[in-house]
Amino acid sequence: MKKICLKIIAAGLVLAMGASIAACGKKGGDRKSRSGEKISANSPWFNADPITVDIGLESGRAVDYLYHTLIGADKEKILVETTGSYQMPEALDWDNYNYNDYLINIISVVDRSTKQTVNKIDLAKGLTQYDYVETARYENGRLKIIINTSNSQTYELTGTEKELDIMTGEVISSRTLDWSKTHAADCEFVLGDYRVSTEMIWEEDGEYYNLYIVSPDNEETVLELRPENISYYDIGSVIQVDESKALVVASTSDGYRYFDLDLKECRITDADEKDYEWLNPDYLSGSIPGGESVVYYVNPVGVTKLDFKKKTSEMFFDYSWCGLNRSILSILQVADCSEDSLILWGDYYAYSSYSYGYEPEFKLYEVTKADKNPHAGKTILELYLPYGSSDEATSEAILKFNETNGDCYIEVTDRYDSYNQIDYSSVDSNDDLETASLDSSAKMSSALAVDILNGEGPDILLNCAEYGQLNNENYLADLSSYIGTPDPDKYFVNIIEGSKTDGKLYQLPLTYQIEGIHTASQNAGSSGVGFTTEEYEKFLNETLNGKDVIDVGQAIYFSRLFSNMRDKFIVNGKVDFSGPEFAAIARFVNENVPERSPSWSDSAVVYETATYAVGASMFKGDPYGYETPVAYNTMCAGMGSYLIESGRIMGETSILGFPSSDGRGPVFTAVKSIAISAQAADAGACGEFVKLLMGSDSQRMNAMNDCFVLDRQIFRECAKVAIEYYNSQEGFGYFGDPGNTNFKFTEAHIDAMERIILSCSGAKSTDSAINLILIEEMPSYFSGQKDLAAVAAIAQDRVQKVIDERG
Repeated sequence: MKKICLKIIAAGLVLAMGASIAACGKKGGDRKSRSGEKISANSPWFNADPITVDIGLESGRAVDYLYHTLIGADKEKILVETTGSYQMPEALDWDNYNYNDYLINIISVVDRSTKQTVNKIDLAKGLTQYDYVETARYENGRLKIIINTSNSQTYELTGTEKELDIMTGEVISSRTLDWSKTHAADCEFVLGDYRVSTEMIWEEDGEYYNLYIVSPDNEETVLELRPENISYYDIGSVIQVDESKALVVASTSDGYRYFDLDLKECRITDADEKDYEWLNPDYLSGSIPGGESVVYYVNPVGVTKLDFKKKTSEMFFDYSWCGLNRSILSILQVADCSEDSLILWGDYYAYSSYSYGYEPEFKLYEVTKADKNPHAGKTILELYLPYGSSDEATSEAILKFNETNGDCYIEVTDRYDSYNQIDYSSVDSNDDLETASLDSSAKMSSALAVDILNGEGPDILLNCAEYGQLNNENYLADLSSYIGTPDPDKYFVNIIEGSKTDGKLYQLPLTYQIEGIHTASQNAGSSGVGFTTEEYEKFLNETLNGKDVIDVGQAIYFSRLFSNMRDKFIVNGKVDFSGPEFAAIARFVNENVPERSPSWSDSAVVYETATYAVGASMFKGDPYGYETPVAYNTMCAGMGSYLIESGRIMGETSILGFPSSDGRGPVFTAVKSIAISAQAADAGACGEFVKLLMGSDSQRMNAMNDCFVLDRQIFRECAKVAIEYYNSQEGFGYFGDPGNTNFKFTEAHIDAMERIILSCSGAKSTDSAINLILIEEMPSYFSGQKDLAAVAAIAQDRVQKVIDERG
């Protein structure tokens, strides 16, 4: 009976939001839910073998910085270029200094069969102080480099292109380049024996693109691509379709445009967009050829294979199909794909917010299809992650779960894509941006809701706290039973309790940011943690001299205050906007907030997040200047953020609540959160994953990346590291005047931040669909067209209908 009811609710949602919403956010609709499926022995799986590259640095010399680039690969060899600099001595003779004496530019040749570095070519050797290496690439079994030489008298450049034997380093051929006939290319694409580069040309009446086509015999042809009633943003992809044809993909003010490029005839024509409806152009930049009419490119959750003959797009390598940390995989680039293998490479930075300087670790993997999936027999749990992006802590938890759970296996889905739903074309102010963001969230939330009700949604939802619509037992499970009764001495229990909706924990915040007014503690209202609307009005007019740090217009401002006090207006599914609390925030906004935020097109507008004091006057200025700020409208996500702002204010500081009817404290917003679908294939296994993310390893990794966490001991432990860093020479100067050497952070700042977290009154409960209704209706009151009672009654009726339709 419950399933029948849920189907009816789902149908109502589709009708209410528009039938297209069910497919909103899905990429091409070709990947269906895998929740509950059993992994078979022949399900795709890849083994990733790391390759260690010997980059040939000189022993005994300290390195200043390094970068690595894979400059080419084929079936036999992989070539990696390492560039950078050795450290220079403090007592350097600048009059006789030659930069190239410290230059690092080494080509490492790796044998794919043995995975060993078989040769190293030092390109820096033999360079004079007037030489530098412009480019290096590996093509057709040879290393091709371009060296530029600057004339010390005229500063004119002379270019020399050389071909080198990769095993001996000997020059095979050399030719002088005529730079007078060259151009400043934006991008260059290698298409078999052809090369195509693009250059945007700016003119008074607009911009257009030049395409430079270089044939196998080095003959160059220039083609113009001029817009008609549109603007070009970028040509990010030129893809080889066959031996003589390429596809040019341009991003324009009218969306993506496609052009057919005949390489032999050097002719470009408009392509029929219907021929490419099967193609998702969002991630095509950096695509590589993979055989006849086949192209591979990296997407947020793996590597996609395109077949232009068959007109198909399919996932070739999903990051869930191997045993590597997906946060590392997501920063790697792809090279030399074939039907059963690929090369992944890139510089990986083991990042911490509280350390200075990060030497990259070059990652190189040979990834090959396995004969058998080692997880055969397990049930798939589908995990939805906005944008497909996963941080290191979450990725480690996914890996650990998949390695240790004998029954279930987590896969990250790419069936939804909220990124593309924000329409920026008409955004010209902070108000426009927030409205567009709310509209996107409402659509994405409804898409997930419909799929969950139909039994086609993901099992686990990460970072979806902004989708307030889902906080309902029809969509999500109550997580209380999985986390038990948290110890208030160990956890910030108020953050957990404040996340509940009508007593149920649908979304657990793993990390969170504190939102409020960061100012001196003595500026607080009578509650000591926030402001009533009357108190904030006094603070605004006197302390801030009428210049609010909340820089949005009336409708958006009101919707924010409403979200902070939602518990006063919606209780157990019943909506009531008739009380004095609703009237208090409406009256405050009406009397103290401008109708709209300023237009971004107005060149006179300067945006600030802080108000500053100079003498007796108040003004808004550069938030990173040296004047002492009075207040910040803050979204403080970690100890480092708090210290930076506190250092600038230079005194005892608090983050106080936004104006409210009762002077409540600041609110928090989940940055990382977890939820379990009410229709999950195995809710118990999902609960085990929740416990992993609540574990000390995951919490500590988050805290060291400047995130507020639930574990109080880990918060304090990592906050001490933050203080050491920001008091050090490396972290010094982030918090204000670099000349102020007397200001130091102490453990008192940790105590203050802990008090702020404990003062949070609850979660910022944004329900996009409800906020959009308020944004539509409240201006009738603010403009004087209707009285508050009439507007509140209309808004209340509309919001009640939305909630009723959700069941």
